[in-house]
Amino acid sequence: MYRIGGLCSIWLTLCAALSAQPEYAPQPESTLPRLLDIAWNRGPDLPQGFQDSNGGVISGHLITTCGFCAGRDNDKKPGKYPRGFLKKTWALDLANEAAGWKDLPEFPGAARQGLVGVPVHDALYCWGGFSYSAPFCYADGFRLSRLGDAWTWSPLPELPWPLCGAMSCAIGTTIYLCGGADYDSERFYTRVDRTGGCARMGARLLAFDTANAKAGWRRLPDCPGTPRWVAAMAAVQGKLHLIGGATGDPYCTVVDNWVFDPAKAAWKRLRDLPVATGNFPAGSIAFRDRYILLGGGHQYGAVANPDGSTRPPYGTAGRFQDRGDYHNDVFVYDVESDRFGRADSLPLNNNLSMMLVHGDTLYLLGGETGGALVEGVFYGHHPELVLKGHITVPATR
Repeated sequence: MYRIGGLCSIWLTLCAALSAQPEYAPQPESTLPRLLDIAWNRGPDLPQGFQDSNGGVISGHLITTCGFCAGRDNDKKPGKYPRGFLKKTWALDLANEAAGWKDLPEFPGAARQGLVGVPVHDALYCWGGFSYSAPFCYADGFRLSRLGDAWTWSPLPELPWPLCGAMSCAIGTTIYLCGGADYDSERFYTRVDRTGGCARMGARLLAFDTANAKAGWRRLPDCPGTPRWVAAMAAVQGKLHLIGGATGDPYCTVVDNWVFDPAKAAWKRLRDLPVATGNFPAGSIAFRDRYILLGGGHQYGAVANPDGSTRPPYGTAGRFQDRGDYHNDVFVYDVESDRFGRADSLPLNNNLSMMLVHGDTLYLLGGETGGALVEGVFYGHHPELVLKGHITVPATR
């Protein structure tokens, strides 16, 4: 009787502990299912190496604009890694990738990285970003479009405040922008801007209707979660999904995740990330209007909580050959089941690349690798690498 009673007591204790877990508690890392398969191979190299650009697919062309290269490894590949911020804009014709990248008119604003880039109806809308020159963080915006063989940039209404590393996506003609950071040449700010104003800047949500551009930006309800930048944001099944990211001043990983319903103008918390990691790529990252892909990134020394407190990081972020400062995980969030899983890892560590899904192909451009060999070819710290991944859903799903 004593033994049975003891087992019952243990069982009741376990049940109580499980029931006490909030509904947004992360899945145990060991239980993550395989949700997608990705077969990786090299695509056409970029004209030079860089990280933190942005762009999208318009008029059948993959576009990348701006970015930054630190200048490392230039002696190994002369001319491939010149140091500096970029205004360069390049296009890859997806119907003729063998022709390689071609020059388009340069971005008309100051050279920068960490800008927003959202394709809507065969035009690319870009705002913000940062550089190491005053004013350091930007609010200006420009639209890239094509008429015949001519590509043209035109000005857009500015953001309400300067932002870099903000998260963005579109539903129909409306662009949504969430969070981001301010920068003053010394540090990045997400809770406030560099002056101490713009409270909870990294949690603010804005909307811009491209069909009525003169109306400019309007503010929607703030995300209730941790103010953040360099997170993932995707429009899936008519809702905005905000996942992960980091804080500035100090740097912490963000693990609380949220969904916004534009029809109800309401936020809801999702389950936390299964591993404390962030710095997810910019770009269009939804597959088949169901799966959100989260590639690479970095884990900081603490996790920031929505109430402003911090805690130690958890989980084991993957590293290619168990080395390096960055990560090669590809996590997947399944919107329909509200669970995370995995896909095939990247064949190198990468941080702050540009990543986008086009049909069943995942493109990953540039980034921050620390240097790597891919299919026997060397790529520098900020690589000229284009990774292509063919995405399939496992038959056993």
